[in-house]
Parts: sequence; C-alpha cells; structure tokens
Amino acid sequence: MEFFMPALSPDDIGKFIAIGGTFQGHLDEKDRTYRWPDLWVVPDEGVVGEGETIEIPNRVEEVKPGAEITAVIGESIYEADEEEAWNAIKGFTISNDVTASGDWPGWSDPDHGMITGVGYKLLPTFSPILSEYVRKGDVTDYDDLSVGVHVDGEEAISGSTSQMSFSIPEMVSFASNICKLHENDVVALGDPGNPTSFLDNADSVTCEIEGIGELTNPIERV
Repeated sequence: MEFFMPALSPDDIGKFIAIGGTFQGHLDEKDRTYRWPDLWVVPDEGVVGEGETIEIPNRVEEVKPGAEITAVIGESIYEADEEEAWNAIKGFTISNDVTASGDWPGWSDPDHGMITGVGYKLLPTFSPILSEYVRKGDVTDYDDLSVGVHVDGEEAISGSTSQMSFSIPEMVSFASNICKLHENDVVALGDPGNPTSFLDNADSVTCEIEGIGELTNPIERV
C-alpha cells in the first residue's frame, strides 16, 4: 500500500502545456463553438509551486483564477491516438490558470468575440501548480469530480469535470499532435470559468479538485 504522494517540483517540469476552451462554461461565456481546444505553452517564469506568491502587475486588471485538472506525462508520445495518450499519463495534479482579462495587455481586436492571443496568461507566476500528484486511476474516475476556487475564503468558482466538452484522452492526444510530449511534461486541461470574483485585491486563492488536492497561493500587487 502506498503511503506517500509522488511529487514533481516546478523545476522538474519539462514543458507546461495549457489547453483552453474545454469546459462548457467557457463556451457559453464566449459564445463560441469549439472544433478542438486552444493550446499554448507556459514560459518557465510563469510556473510556481504551492505557497509561492502570485505577483499581479499594477498594469493589469480583472485577474481571474481557474482550477485545472492537470495531467502528468510518464512517457514520450507524439501524434498519439486517444488510447496511447491515456496510457502515457502517469498521474494528475492541479494548477491555477491565472488570467488577466482587462484591456491591457489588450485584445488584438476589441470587437472580436474571442481571445485572439494568450498574453493574459503568460505573465510571470501566473501558472501555479501543486507539486504532489495522484497516480492515474481508471479513465471513468475523472468523469465527475468537483472543481472549485476560493478567493480569500469565499467561493469564486464551483463546477465539475462532467462539464468538459472533450475527454481527457482526447485532449492529451490533441496536445501530442502539436507538441512532442515527454516524461514530466504537464498538460493543464481547462477550468469551468465564470468566476464570481477577481484576484486583483485579494490576499490568497485556493484551487480544489476532488480526489486530486488543494493548491493555495498568496497574492501580491507588484
């Protein structure tokens, strides 16, 4: 019987790949129909561990949290089908998709009905991740896990993985068809969206996913 949680520190992570537009809440929020998810790669300075400070620049505003179930890759794959993708996952952790949604860094087209760039998400410290991860179970174990965020102790997001518009194997397969995935790469799989409060003037944020864990980070304006 296993009595310890495996861990992967931010320094040990290879690529941090983030996938967006994966929950129905985001589709409703942006009035979009997704044929496939959005994908971007987080820079190293964006990744911090639990307990480390999220630093919000004074030039940005309307900063949103986002609790994301995050796959930890255990073996190299490229152009994988869904079965190969699922088999390559060794566990799951939780990350926070911190996103500045105000006018700056700015939409490339203010009249466009979607984000046409992901600069809002790539600022330093905007991708906290929990070092401990839970070893992978059965694929159906992740069909209906509660997902939540508390800002200064108050509920800001409440949802479930049942709201995902794509399956986990489908999303990891999709990522592998764009980027080669290797052991200790991570793939953040989206969040329910529609938070009821921002991080702009908050002191801390906690992201929670049932059966996966809790990720808490202090917040500071810089």
